[in-house]
Amino acid sequence: MTLPQLFTALVPILSVFILLVLFRLPAKRAIPFSLLVTALSAYFIWQVPLGHITAATLEGLVIALTIVWIVFGAIFLLKVQQQTGAIHTIKHGFAGISPDKRVQLIIIA
Repeated sequence: MTLPQLFTALVPILSVFILLVLFRLPAKRAIPFSLLVTALSAYFIWQVPLGHITAATLEGLVIALTIVWIVFGAIFLLKVQQQTGAIHTIKHGFAGISPDKRVQLIIIA
């Protein structure tokens, strides 16, 4: 592996780190810029075809949206349980089984 190839392999991680930590850019500006820099380095140094770069970008967006959908659902469920008092009922139910937290953890697992 040549030095330019090693650098481009580290570009996604380094660019996000530099933009977020050193330049203190907000994530909504740093991540798209990092994507652009990574795509350009892949195109010019690795000679990755533009179709492959586009497909990988779309796949990454689908995976990210899937994760966001799951997290949104989990937060929504937590808020519903807090508003309806279900959290208290669940805690009280587990305390009724055993006062020992370790036993409750084994039951949940």
